[in-house]
Amino acid sequence: MNRKINTQMMKNVYFVLLVILAILSGLNVKSQNRNRFPVLRERIFQTKLNEIRLNLNLSQASFDRFRPVYLRYESELSGVDFREMAKLNRVDADSLTAEQADRLILDQLENAKSLIALREKYYKEFKTVLSPQQIIKLYQTEADMRKKVTQEMKRRRMMR
Repeated sequence: MNRKINTQMMKNVYFVLLVILAILSGLNVKSQNRNRFPVLRERIFQTKLNEIRLNLNLSQASFDRFRPVYLRYESELSGVDFREMAKLNRVDADSLTAEQADRLILDQLENAKSLIALREKYYKEFKTVLSPQQIIKLYQTEADMRKKVTQEMKRRRMMR
């Protein structure tokens, strides 16, 4: 019975997250000032935290210790341009000059280095409140949420 409730709750959390992110997808993200939609950003963050708490099965005490660390991590993570990193896989290499290709690769490498440095820094902090297994689940949960949001955004674009 409890498992059934948790499954339904997770579905509701995913739905809310997808709806919020779908609304954001209609906005021009590149010109968006990070401080323009503080209420919406907070809702997204809270939804994300709830999903992480469920997947990591954190007690209230553990969650209370985890939240400020994750808030700092999330804030720094927002500085990594994931769209720029993915651009390498979407570009037609033959249409680029050697200089453009070189710049694209170097930019992608810089973003990857930033992400690695951030993960290394916060791994030490996460270990003070989470087990290594929970940290893996955290990264898996984040990747799963990004994947679902991307799929939802693609679906909505196709409906236009």
